[in-house]
Amino acid sequence: MMILFGILIFAGIFAVFDAIRKVNNNILDQTEEIKKLREVIESNKK
Repeated sequence: MMILFGILIFAGIFAVFDAIRKVNNNILDQTEEIKKLREVIESNKK
């Protein structure tokens, strides 16, 4: 029974870290998109 709880806790911790990683990657992608949009806007102003 303790092994089952250990496996469930490990799977839960892994799921949390995976979710954090996905959110972090989304934030990084959005930051890159914002940089590209700023460059396009600046080039259009000139």
